Amino acid sequence: VNFFGIMEIDELKLKYSEKGRRYKTLEEYLLAQELKTHNVAVLSMIDRSGNMLCKLTGLDNVKRDQIDKILLARISKNAVICSPDNEEFKNLKTQSIKDKTIITKRTKKYGQHGLSIVKDKENDFARWINYTFRGVATKYLQSYIMWYVVKDKYLLNRVINDIGRMLNLAASDWDAWYVYMRLRLKHREKLT
Repeated sequence: VNFFGIMEIDELKLKYSEKGRRYKTLEEYLLAQELKTHNVAVLSMIDRSGNMLCKLTGLDNVKRDQIDKILLARISKNAVICSPDNEEFKNLKTQSIKDKTIITKRTKKYGQHGLSIVKDKENDFARWINYTFRGVATKYLQSYIMWYVVKDKYLLNRVINDIGRMLNLAASDWDAWYVYMRLRLKHREKLT
């Protein structure tokens, strides 16, 4: 999915969860209890034409190199990015970006610039996860994110204009399980 025009980008934090997991040893249980104190960061981006990207990025915060890796290949040269007042978003590489607007709580929103659309989508997603499913395990979170994107983008109006694009979108994050395992291994290495 390529993004163009005015884009809003934000970070959504959800609690780390191993919902439904049974622990074989006390070590696994203690490691899981340590991980549960962390949040999981989800990078979410939407443009005014309705293209949406949500990507599980890791524990605690979204890092600048992850943002650059995910976004710079998908945005056009005449893009305008609206982002929150966060160090990681402030320091985006801006070679190919036309304009970057930092939105703070104190900043007045200039006409079209703001974070209201992406915040609404994030709140809707968090509500969908927490109230429909009563939370999901972190290892399955990327699959639920893709389900939400497909549901919201294509199935909300009960019209599927481009089935190939929908299938491409749904299959774009097949490596979610590997990302989750890397997160667990990296955290386990920190503890030992």
